[in-house]
Amino acid sequence: MEQYTRDQVVIENQRLVYLAYKQLTKTELILQNEADIISEGMIGLIRAADSFDEKKGKKFSTYAVKCIKNAMLQYIRKISKYWGKEVSLYAPISKDDDGSTLCYADVIEDETPSNCFEECAKSLIDERIEKLPETDREIMQAVIAGYKQKEIAAMMGIRQPTISRRIKKIQYRLRKELSSLCDR
Repeated sequence: MEQYTRDQVVIENQRLVYLAYKQLTKTELILQNEADIISEGMIGLIRAADSFDEKKGKKFSTYAVKCIKNAMLQYIRKISKYWGKEVSLYAPISKDDDGSTLCYADVIEDETPSNCFEECAKSLIDERIEKLPETDREIMQAVIAGYKQKEIAAMMGIRQPTISRRIKKIQYRLRKELSSLCDR
């Protein structure tokens, strides 16, 4: 097996995955998840290729089939916990006063915060950032623009740990101000 690369071994033994799948009892769960189970079998084959030790005197195919079946059965056990327990948000649950069908999505309360609070918080943060010293303001504008700390450090000629400390201090002050406003 040493003369083969791992990729060659996997490609040449893919048929073992399909043979292992054919040996499974064909329940509805297995038939509806065929592609996923075969994918897990392929992962088992790759693991077998990575961990095979020919010094133990076994054939690769014998070892690989065990790894493939193991991966498949482990996946089947995992998905069987939830099989048949899915609930659609659009499944009908009753009828309203008008006779229209109600579903779960109609009766679930929207728990997202109002945009007003988010807009106020964003404008407050922008206002506070504008009042920062120039270096801190540039750092926070770069953070908001999506730059990483190393990139900011390189742009500004400051060490990355210094950038990190400054960001943490600024964020701490901003959180403190926001929480004090929310408590009012």
